[in-house]
Amino acid sequence: MRLFPFLLAAGIAASAQEPTQVPVSPPPVTVRRQPPPGMPDPKQYPFEQILNKLQEDAPVKAAPAPVAAPAKVEAVVATEPPKDVPISQSAEGALALGKSWMTEKHEPAPGKDGRVLYTFGAGLPTIVCAPLRVCVLELEPGEKIVGEPHIGDSVRWTISPAAAGKPESQMIVIKPKQAGLDTNLLVPTDRRAYYVRLVSKPEDYLARVAFAYPDNEAARWQQHFREEEEKQRKQQAESSAVAPVESLENLYFDYRITGGDDYLRPVRVVDDGRKTFVQMPAGATVREAPVLVVVGTNGPEMVNYRVKGDLYIVDRLFERGALILGVGKKQRRADIVRGTYRGKDAGKLLGKAVTEQTATREAERK
Repeated sequence: MRLFPFLLAAGIAASAQEPTQVPVSPPPVTVRRQPPPGMPDPKQYPFEQILNKLQEDAPVKAAPAPVAAPAKVEAVVATEPPKDVPISQSAEGALALGKSWMTEKHEPAPGKDGRVLYTFGAGLPTIVCAPLRVCVLELEPGEKIVGEPHIGDSVRWTISPAAAGKPESQMIVIKPKQAGLDTNLLVPTDRRAYYVRLVSKPEDYLARVAFAYPDNEAARWQQHFREEEEKQRKQQAESSAVAPVESLENLYFDYRITGGDDYLRPVRVVDDGRKTFVQMPAGATVREAPVLVVVGTNGPEMVNYRVKGDLYIVDRLFERGALILGVGKKQRRADIVRGTYRGKDAGKLLGKAVTEQTATREAERK
């Protein structure tokens, strides 16, 4: 143990006396990657000669032809049409007339089942609609749509056909897609053409719109007058025709006629057992017709009869009667007495005028 410090001191002294040596780095080692056994060596193949051969055999490409520059195209700028064009004075007058018709006050009227009635042709009717609501334009019963309706704004409005009732009444269902729209609609039918204005409101709308037709009312009155004239013609034709007699064997001609003048006295009086026929003289149809009165047990009484031309047809038999024309002192009369009458003197029963006429004729005979 005593030698260790001695050896340590000797080593320190020796190191102090020797010069310091710098360590020398070893030279670089060249490392080459060797191919694995069996792998061909690229040096064995003449790649450079092969490339040169390929370049000699390749065709020489011609230089591309110069591309001609495109012709200069002048840009054509579309000009907007003028917003307004001049029109003639006659066209301005036509516009004024059209505006007056479209702005004319057109008062609607209440109709059946909630309909709002416009008078057709009196002005431009306006149909107010609303989004999410259905407006119905009703046509006249029996009227048919003959062409597709035309609407000014087919994008924001929808129209569709409908029908109901007998006779069938065709309708057009109108629906706007938003509020604040304003357009027009044309509906062609087999009777007329409807031209209406369509307006959309946020909430207000007309559920049913129809029309009143003044021309139809006038046509109905004309039809009524024609029917009345036809009835009168038929009555005149019937009055000119003589009712046939059921049997000639039943004809009775024994009638006595007194009084009156040549225009008032009947030509003949005859009956068939049921009806009495009084034939007036020629020209009676163009003169004032006398009144036929039948004398019953209680005095003169009215009787139902009809006149066909110059013939009085009484729907019963009578024994005493008179044809009277005028009143008062100017009254004229012709008395008719059936041969079967067995009562008192006809002249006394029918009045003083008959008695006077009878006496005059008796005096003339004597």
